[in-house]
Amino acid sequence: MNLKKFFGTGILLVLPVVSMHIFGQQPTTPATNAVQQPAAPAAPAADGQTPVRLNVSVDLVNIFATVRDTSGKYIDGLAANNFTVLENGVEQKVSFFSHDTLANLSVGVVVDTSGSMRHKLQQALQTVREVSLALGPQDEMFLITFNDGVDLRQKFTKNPEDIQRALRGVHSGGETAVYDALQVAMKEMQSARNGKRILLLVSDGYDTRSKINMEQALDQLKRSQLSLYAIGIDDDDNDPLVLRQPRYHVYLYMLGELTGASGGQTFRMYTGRNYALDSIAAIILEELHQQYTLGYYPETPKDGSWRSLQVKVDRPASNVRSRSGYYAVPTANN
Repeated sequence: MNLKKFFGTGILLVLPVVSMHIFGQQPTTPATNAVQQPAAPAAPAADGQTPVRLNVSVDLVNIFATVRDTSGKYIDGLAANNFTVLENGVEQKVSFFSHDTLANLSVGVVVDTSGSMRHKLQQALQTVREVSLALGPQDEMFLITFNDGVDLRQKFTKNPEDIQRALRGVHSGGETAVYDALQVAMKEMQSARNGKRILLLVSDGYDTRSKINMEQALDQLKRSQLSLYAIGIDDDDNDPLVLRQPRYHVYLYMLGELTGASGGQTFRMYTGRNYALDSIAAIILEELHQQYTLGYYPETPKDGSWRSLQVKVDRPASNVRSRSGYYAVPTANN
């Protein structure tokens, strides 16, 4: 896809591994065919060529991996034996593998409505509307808004009209409790019905009011094993309206740290510029449907420690993005 065709000046990715080449393909709206949740898995294919359903065992470590070439185009057709998974530098045996582009999604959207979002709020709310409309019939979504406090405006629903109603009457004002909002969102995500679960944060990204700090929020995000995506809406220094008001620049470091650790991405938009918001929603959701899912049973017993993860692909000039690790929390059976 030619980025300028959709966005003019465009959205800038802040993660160092991937540039604007994420938009190398035409976005496709997620398929609307209902898909049943994975049942207990069949035996893994010996040659790695046949995708298998994921086991729901709590001992299985699941990793969502996005693979692109150097131009930013998604790399399709990979099998389990094309991947290498390292835990703390030690190779693990991939037991389960899937590249299900019709996988159902549970999406939690968290929207900043603080005073610094005054000129950005309508852009933010319209982006959320487009995300809700782009979801498939078996996908579900909840909506949280936050400023000084956190408001769960809509619990999980499959009906986009519920989200549209929840967005009515939203106003900007107050300070910014972004870390507290993410904490509430992670708790709400525990009621998700689908296996693939992501949070989408829409904010200018500067916390001023949370009871917890960035390190605590990052630790909770790692423990949740959720993927966090963020849209950072920034003031435009070339906008005459913005120049007459105090300017608030998006806190890209914070957004990049949170999304990078969870295997997600940060996108950047500017106030007042024209974007095809339906295309932005489609591109984000396309990314989720293009992910490979890898599952393995750790070689060492779970002891509550942090385990670093690295995913490699035997394809030259390819980039893989996944979460950076997980806490190996023991279960009742361990």
